[in-house]
Amino acid sequence: MDSLNEANKTMTETSGLSNSFLCLANPMVQPHVPMTIRSVLSNTATTKYKGVVQQPNGHWGAQIYAEHRRIWLGTFKSAAEAAAAYDSASIKLRTFDANMHRNFPWSEITTHEPEFQANHTTEAVLNMIKDGSYPHKLREYLRRRSQMVDFANINIVAASKQSRGVQEQPPNKCFSGTQLFTKELTPSDVGKLNRLVIPKKHAVKYLPFISDDQKEREDGEMGGGVDDVEVVFYDRDMRQWKFRYCYWRSSQSFVFTRGWNGFVKAKNLKEKDTIVFYHCDVPTSVKTLQGQSNSFLMIDVDYFTDKGSLAPKEVDKMVHNSSEEEMKTETKSEVNKGGFMLFGVRIQ
Repeated sequence: MDSLNEANKTMTETSGLSNSFLCLANPMVQPHVPMTIRSVLSNTATTKYKGVVQQPNGHWGAQIYAEHRRIWLGTFKSAAEAAAAYDSASIKLRTFDANMHRNFPWSEITTHEPEFQANHTTEAVLNMIKDGSYPHKLREYLRRRSQMVDFANINIVAASKQSRGVQEQPPNKCFSGTQLFTKELTPSDVGKLNRLVIPKKHAVKYLPFISDDQKEREDGEMGGGVDDVEVVFYDRDMRQWKFRYCYWRSSQSFVFTRGWNGFVKAKNLKEKDTIVFYHCDVPTSVKTLQGQSNSFLMIDVDYFTDKGSLAPKEVDKMVHNSSEEEMKTETKSEVNKGGFMLFGVRIQ
């Protein structure tokens, strides 16, 4: 009786076959399933990743749906590679719910993909995924970013010491950082107002010009100051931060508004922590991050403790001891350190 039920179930799944009596009369004979139906059943049975389908040739395809349309991402040798391609595409196409539509959890490598993709249009990102150049360009971005982070950490420490009267030559001459000013955070700076007040003497001297004169503002095209500008900073990890910088007439203060709240939460800032602003210069011979000027602003944090303000942490000994030659040359030991596989390419 069980065998008859199994045979009956098989016939239901393979509708289109007409000789049902033959199957019932000979339960040991398996009906022929057309290749198209067999492949569909195989896909649904073996595909465990979102946006991944198996191809007849054994390869795996990746696709994603966005704005009510299907976007084909290409064919890959393994399901995991196709799933990684889907994850990368979802960052750009599904920014509002990218975390809910991932195949793999965020890693130390993939957390930098949003920063990498921010420098490219949606079409450019999709084209890189389709033509297979995405992992290589991401790897180049991460290497360049790592070099800039090393340069920044070394020179920020030196600039911080110089601001305290300790004369120290920056270890790396191709990257120079100068401390501009500091701002100790008040309760309102980290409160619900979602703004950072910049002292006027520093705002006028170091930040883009914004007029605090109402008459000049009303002059408009007659040379008056602008209402607000967007200022861009980089932190120690070379993460880009954009703030809306404007003048509040009600409190007669220069402030950072949009973007500041995100920085407060990401850095877990509290009252009495100190924000440190730097100006950095990199020679044109040094490759910076895409979209990053060779002259840029940096923002850092000195966290307050019971013993007072905590100076920026000294960078790791490996960073201090690394030479320019080590940054340019990939040694054998670095190659054997493992890494992360993205689309079948190992990223160190």
